[in-house]
Amino acid sequence: GVLPFFHSFAHTIVMNATIAFGGWIMMFPTPPATEDLLEHIEKLPAPEGLVYAGAEILFKRLADFPDIKGKYPGVMGKLKLCASGAGPLHRPVRDAFVNNTGGNIVEGYGLTETSPLISAGNLFSESPIGVIGLPVPGTEWGIWPSENFDEGPICLGNPDDTNFGEEHTGEICVHGPQIMYEYLNQPEETNDTIKTYKGKLWLLTGDIGFMNEDGTIEIRDRKKQLIKVAGHSVFPKEVESMLMKHEAVSEAAVSGLPDPKGKVGEITKAWVELKPEYIGKITEGELITWMQENLTKWKCPAMIEFISEVPKNILGKVQRRILQINDPIWKEKYDQ
Repeated sequence: GVLPFFHSFAHTIVMNATIAFGGWIMMFPTPPATEDLLEHIEKLPAPEGLVYAGAEILFKRLADFPDIKGKYPGVMGKLKLCASGAGPLHRPVRDAFVNNTGGNIVEGYGLTETSPLISAGNLFSESPIGVIGLPVPGTEWGIWPSENFDEGPICLGNPDDTNFGEEHTGEICVHGPQIMYEYLNQPEETNDTIKTYKGKLWLLTGDIGFMNEDGTIEIRDRKKQLIKVAGHSVFPKEVESMLMKHEAVSEAAVSGLPDPKGKVGEITKAWVELKPEYIGKITEGELITWMQENLTKWKCPAMIEFISEVPKNILGKVQRRILQINDPIWKEKYDQ
């Protein structure tokens, strides 16, 4: 376990699950260096394999490590089940991790308000990126209009439902025994988050997604982080994933800013961390041009800023909000 147990993800998926399965946990007092982690994994006698849970950054450092197969051959294939949570998993990271370690990553989905697990992908085969699997037993989910729960569900995955696919995108809502009772002493926030439909309590997750015909849900992004460009919806995760396909890009964070010209409502800005060998060898304009060649025009960043490091929290989750509120355009609009 390299995640802090005070976080619900580690508390349940690492600690509680291991105890329930009768397994054992290898714990580190502080996150180990990548080489130290690989040495421990290689030396551990684990004939049935290991479970490795973490946020994207913990998979990325193994994905980026050069020649694991040559330097630590005992690691290859030992990471039998890897659970990704606490934020988006981008396809370039997943694919590089699988190629570099032989491990399989499953995306899970949950919230602190749901204690925390809601769903998980296929544990025994590759799952599509962004698809958060099926709800755990006893849990129901559905897609509701993101601006008006009272309109009723768009799709509940019932046999008579037909509103499947991306064109029926809305807010993901869940019902089950694990959802919270309330936000303590915050009745207004509680009423905004927990709603009643046909006698059942449903929790509004604040995440945007759509349901597939097999009952799985594909998550797009956080409702609060959706960018509106001239009426078009831009999902930061989609833009970040495309940026990270460029050979020069190590990491990226995307957020919306008020349009300084007042023409399109919001503009999309990307903060990009370059790989060391590409620093000074590519310009922001060249990267924007590349994006315009590979992504729909209104989804492309209007601005790109190169930064030394993409900020993350203690779990390794990218902090888009920090970049957004500290941007000069944001400050000029709102810090008055």
